[in-house]
Amino acid sequence: MVGGLYGVRVGAFFAGESMFHLETDASKVALLHLVDRLREQGATLLDVQWTTPHLESLGAVAVSRPQYLSLLADAIG
Repeated sequence: MVGGLYGVRVGAFFAGESMFHLETDASKVALLHLVDRLREQGATLLDVQWTTPHLESLGAVAVSRPQYLSLLADAIG
């Protein structure tokens, strides 16, 4: 294994906990694969904890707390 990530899924919500890589960009590949799998399975919210330039380059966006709570309620409802 050269890269990956792990987290917890509840309903249509996935909370990413940690990413790692031993090879350049391997964690990016793992995250993109996860996003594809979550979309296929109907997930609606992937929480990456905080935005970083790395995650923003992959499409992560910051949302306000009220918006997040609404998205979370819908995902785990």
